[in-house]
Amino acid sequence: MHKGTLTCSTCHVILKQEDYDALPEKPTDEELDMLDLAYDLTETSRLGCQIILKKEMDGLEVKVPATINDARS
Repeated sequence: MHKGTLTCSTCHVILKQEDYDALPEKPTDEELDMLDLAYDLTETSRLGCQIILKKEMDGLEVKVPATINDARS
């Protein structure tokens, strides 16, 4: 498995605090920089392309913001 390329913020998702805290990998500086371009940014925002889903994450809930900001445009 591999992660996305961090070229946009269209996969921005918002996690519940407990799910955010339980993720095995914290966001990199590059991911945080790209998240700065996302609408409706929260303390528990992540880029979905950077989260590698595992069986143990069954039940993970995410909120998708109503608006996106595509950094490529």
